[in-house]
Amino acid sequence: MSMNVATKKPPIPTPFFYGWVIVAVSFMGNWITAPLNPVVFSIFIVSLRDDLGVSLFMLSLCISLRQISAGVSAPVIGHLVDRFGSRWLGVACSLWAGVCLCMLSYISNPNWMYVIFFISGFSGFGVFGGGQIVTGVPPANWFVRKRGRAVSIATMGGGLGTASWSFISQFLIMSIGWRETWFLYGIMIPGLLVPLYALLMRRNPEDAGLFPDGASTPPAEVKAGMAGAPRFGASETNFTLKQAMRTSTLWLMTIAFMLHTFATNPILFLRVPFWTDAGVSPYWISLAVAADPFVVMLFTLIYGFIAERYPLKFITLNGGIFRALSMLPLMVVSPFAGWAFAHNIAWGVGSAGMGTGQNLAIPAYFGRRAQGAIRGFTAPIMIGAGAASTPLITMLIGWGVLTDRMVFIVAAGLMFTAGSLFLVMRTPVLPAAPVASEPREAATQRA
Repeated sequence: MSMNVATKKPPIPTPFFYGWVIVAVSFMGNWITAPLNPVVFSIFIVSLRDDLGVSLFMLSLCISLRQISAGVSAPVIGHLVDRFGSRWLGVACSLWAGVCLCMLSYISNPNWMYVIFFISGFSGFGVFGGGQIVTGVPPANWFVRKRGRAVSIATMGGGLGTASWSFISQFLIMSIGWRETWFLYGIMIPGLLVPLYALLMRRNPEDAGLFPDGASTPPAEVKAGMAGAPRFGASETNFTLKQAMRTSTLWLMTIAFMLHTFATNPILFLRVPFWTDAGVSPYWISLAVAADPFVVMLFTLIYGFIAERYPLKFITLNGGIFRALSMLPLMVVSPFAGWAFAHNIAWGVGSAGMGTGQNLAIPAYFGRRAQGAIRGFTAPIMIGAGAASTPLITMLIGWGVLTDRMVFIVAAGLMFTAGSLFLVMRTPVLPAAPVASEPREAATQRA
């Protein structure tokens, strides 16, 4: 990371630290691309099922294929973000996402639907399970001491997008149809994001002649052999990907979020058809789904400030507990909209806790410099778990092996376990560089 900052300047002059512009661009990136995420896609499920005559299992494969391609591309995207930043990568990814959505509006054959969903995963946008590298890395690069609030504010864009586009999607589908809705989104995403990323996004503060948090000096480096602090302050520990892979912390973190993602995706996919079949009005379902991200936004901001003062492990534990509690209303089979709201509120609190942990854990424990590469390494594992879970669960339900109630019980246990794993996670110690042994001939001559 270059420290030659004397002759560099931010793209536009601002009366405040330019990092907040980066936060704003990341916020907009998360908001505008929310139509790509599984929650908003769930609003389209009933229309696709009825119009194309496809089963829930076939539709679940669409999300899984998209996640598989997102997982495959995550290491490449992570490396490119570390080396070049998100500026031109964000431009390319938003164009790719827009083209894919426009193509989806023309599908009539399920096979083409699979192909388009698969290639849409390479956009890097709208992916759950640690795949938000293009929007997640920049704010974490620009802040250390205030990283909790900065990353949380940027993340809130996804919550706002999920809430707004879920409701808007339901309205547009009923008004103009699902094909026209997707085409409209395909024009909107690159139309708004391309100028934002091209003009305003930068890789890190050093590239703009600044230091993290607007400080006058760079953050102090934690020396080798010393434990870095997973709280945010004036210092940071910077691991390489290879160094991080040698720590138990990274593997426990990956397992925790893998379990979390494995349990999450089937619930996102099943809950709307579950409530529809139970007799809940589509209008109330869309409002309940929209309530979830508003709760996520509020608690993401709260957890972001808490993360700057208290250990991150307690936030993820809280997230796991609330995610587990959110399964209880789903176990009450009743055509009552209140249960849908109860689920989404508890789900939103838990999502904020686990989401905050997911966005902050890698830069908090392993530093800024290789966070793209580290995220790129962990993302395929997390995303792969989510990609496998939905087809597996829907297939087992179709065979009569599982019931909806059994799925909800298992998901509750996995989510609680995911949050609890952080309690046994240790702060990693940066390994000292190996000392080169002295050549024997030189030692003999000096003796």
